[in-house]
Amino acid sequence: MRGHNRVVLNPNNMRVALLVFVLLLGNLPMEVEATSGRAITAEIVISDFVWDSDDDILVEVYVSGAPFNRDITLEWELSDKNGMIESDVITFRMGGSTHIVQFNLSEFYRGGTYHDISVDVSLDSTVVSDNFPFTVLRNSLLESASNLVVFGDSLSDMGNGNNSAIVSVIFSSPPYWQGRFSNGPVWIEHISDSYGLTTTFGDATAAGDNRAFGGSQTGQGYAYLTLPNVGTQINNYLANVQSSFTNSDVIFLWAGGNDFLYGTGNPDLISQNMASHIRALEAAGATRFVVANLPPLELTPEGASRSAQQQATMASDVVTYNTKLAQEVNNLSTSLNLDITLIDAWSIFNQIVNNADHVGITNTQDQACTGGSSVPLVPLPICGTGATIVSNVDEYLFFDKAHPTATMHKIIGKFAVMNIGDDDTDGDGVIDSLDDCDWTHDPSTVNSDGCDWSQQDEDMDGVSNSDDDCLGTNPGFDVDDYGCADYQKDTDGDGLTDDVDPCPNDVPGNDHDYDGCIDLVDSDDDNDGILDESDSCPLGLVGVHSQDFDQDGCHDDEDLDDDQDGLSDEDEDIAGSDPFDVDTDDDGVWDGQDAFPTDPEEWKDSDLDGYGDNSDAFPYDESEWTDSDYDDVGDNSDKFPTDPTEWDDSDLDGIGDNSDECPFTPGDSIFPKGCPDRDGDGFSDDLDEFPDDVNDWVDSDSDGYGDNNDAFPSDASEWLDSDSDGYGDNQDVFPTDETEWLDSDFDGCGDNSDAFPLDSTECVDSDLDGVGDNSDPWPDDPREWMDSDFDGVGDNSDFDPFDASETKDTDGDGVGDNEDMWPLDSSKKRDSDGDGVADSEDSFPNNAGMSSWVGPFVSLVIFGGIITTVIFYLKKINKQPSAEEEWATERPLEAPSFEDWK
Repeated sequence: MRGHNRVVLNPNNMRVALLVFVLLLGNLPMEVEATSGRAITAEIVISDFVWDSDDDILVEVYVSGAPFNRDITLEWELSDKNGMIESDVITFRMGGSTHIVQFNLSEFYRGGTYHDISVDVSLDSTVVSDNFPFTVLRNSLLESASNLVVFGDSLSDMGNGNNSAIVSVIFSSPPYWQGRFSNGPVWIEHISDSYGLTTTFGDATAAGDNRAFGGSQTGQGYAYLTLPNVGTQINNYLANVQSSFTNSDVIFLWAGGNDFLYGTGNPDLISQNMASHIRALEAAGATRFVVANLPPLELTPEGASRSAQQQATMASDVVTYNTKLAQEVNNLSTSLNLDITLIDAWSIFNQIVNNADHVGITNTQDQACTGGSSVPLVPLPICGTGATIVSNVDEYLFFDKAHPTATMHKIIGKFAVMNIGDDDTDGDGVIDSLDDCDWTHDPSTVNSDGCDWSQQDEDMDGVSNSDDDCLGTNPGFDVDDYGCADYQKDTDGDGLTDDVDPCPNDVPGNDHDYDGCIDLVDSDDDNDGILDESDSCPLGLVGVHSQDFDQDGCHDDEDLDDDQDGLSDEDEDIAGSDPFDVDTDDDGVWDGQDAFPTDPEEWKDSDLDGYGDNSDAFPYDESEWTDSDYDDVGDNSDKFPTDPTEWDDSDLDGIGDNSDECPFTPGDSIFPKGCPDRDGDGFSDDLDEFPDDVNDWVDSDSDGYGDNNDAFPSDASEWLDSDSDGYGDNQDVFPTDETEWLDSDFDGCGDNSDAFPLDSTECVDSDLDGVGDNSDPWPDDPREWMDSDFDGVGDNSDFDPFDASETKDTDGDGVGDNEDMWPLDSSKKRDSDGDGVADSEDSFPNNAGMSSWVGPFVSLVIFGGIITTVIFYLKKINKQPSAEEEWATERPLEAPSFEDWK
């Protein structure tokens, strides 16, 4: 129980144990006042935090520390956010050190959700108080459905995501429960239970009506390449499970959270996607939908991990999305004539955060599980294998960074059921709008108007059955407040209706013969034809009678002594005598004078001991009448009435004085007989070496330990073998360990389990590598036991065990990774000139300006070309052209031939 607001998670077991404890204490003689140092405490215990409006809630108040035999007052008050609903005062007295005061809350729901029950326990001027917050949701009547079909993300996923390639890498149960993204059933499962249906999950071509998939987003396609988005979920379902829906199918849609946390975060696009999903389902025949908007994602641990600006943007976008989603849902409901219930998850979440204590939640910010494995580069807000879970997970709102706990899922489910169905506050199966009777008590007799038998008016006289004293009044008669017409009334209350009562206005009084007239005015009260003044039994049997044995005016059945023999009929019945025979046993003595009226052998009892004088062994001693053993001592005073050798027991120990070795000292020893034997082992205290130990009487080795309990009765140096290993505790180095008794090297480890029994510095070799854990830097790794260069890497796996700066050579090129500028490329090692080109590829490894022959070669070629051109030109200008060359270079286009030109 948490503080004083604790839910008893297993109420039956705790209640039984506590009641047994209280009963045991109640049997102890505690008739004293409490001391001034004892503090009175009061604690309210209710078995749950969330209730339905038609529930009957048992409230238990555990009061401790109060005194006995004092009147204690407990005042309780029930209230909701609108004020007090009802209250009461209970006075009690303590029945034990802890007293439980119980009372029930029922038929109190007034429309409020969050309630408080508070108590004040007072004694004199001392007042202690306690308060218990809880939640009540209006009971809801769901329209029948044949099937629930679910599409969405991890909030509704019952196992699909657990089978995915990405999620299954780190997703495991535990910490998650049976494939759910929580530690228990998710919200949709609670809704299925309320419908009385069973929903199974499935993906792709598999069967199953819950298609929700952890990590999915709205729209078509796949998230992270493998997680089907809602549109793909719908397509797969229609293609592989059923291609159409009926009016008895209810479609559940809840998605969009991943879009904001890891997707586009575009309110317009996400709301349009949801609308398109509804249209696609409607096209397949779906008419009934339950759609949930998004909670304030910025308040999840995942959202809270973002920057302040990101949180503000996310909060605003979610509100925008919820507004647009509501508009889309309203438009689709109207245009397509659909029945769509919109679950306001945003408001539900905020209500829970603001009233967390009313649902048993103490932490609304942190995640209950942390750590575990993860998938690199994939932002999954879940805890992986090996995660740590808080001990009070049921008091957390969030199980991981984005998903509710099973507690929160149950609450969401209950809120959703309340919104989906029609109000049925009293849970009688008739919705409030058609219910004419509040708080029906007997649902088995409820009619279509919501009224049980007691609330109905069968004879239609305007008075309900429970208040009608005259059910079945004929139509047309006026009735009083008790439902009785004049012909049904009994004005004087004598059991006769006024129309047949000869004395209809009698004052209250006895009416022996029930003739309608009280005895005071009736002259023949028993109506036997004899007036009361002449009747010995005026209030006798009613009616005329003829049997009167003694003719005294009373019927024999009412005559106290029918034969007037002095012995009443009642006594005759007890004695077995004949009430119509004055001397039943014919011994000459009338029954009234005969002490034994049915025994012809007896008629007198002088000592009035109930035994006739003729057979009484002691006729004048009222205390004795039999001597069974004929020892002249009456059985009543004979301590041993069937033993003629014994009759007295002076010490009252059950052993006759004649055979008692200690006749004046009570005792029950066997050896010798009748002497004190404190420990009851049969040996008298004088002979018993252990007079106060029932298990021992002899100590053969005189070591102070009796033979029966001495593990070594013949060895005075040993008497105990605690671990039963055959070695006495005095010489056993390990007296409580049956597997050890010797420690040769005095290291505290027994030789049997000591891996090094002769080496006091070593005891354990956990990895069995032949090197003790104390000197083994890696006691759990059989492959390592030494670190020569103290670099934290064992010599066996260290690339250079004597160089602390190098531990690995990843590319196997003989140069350690720290020195190797290319640790993953075995063809490259060093860069002597620091030009970024490995020496193995650098034609000039010591010249940072050059790394290959390509540059110089190109420069040389260019330089050669320039030199050649210059030389050619110089030669040309210094050469005199021939006449033919001059003609070839200078002739115009229309020049004559060379011969003509020449």
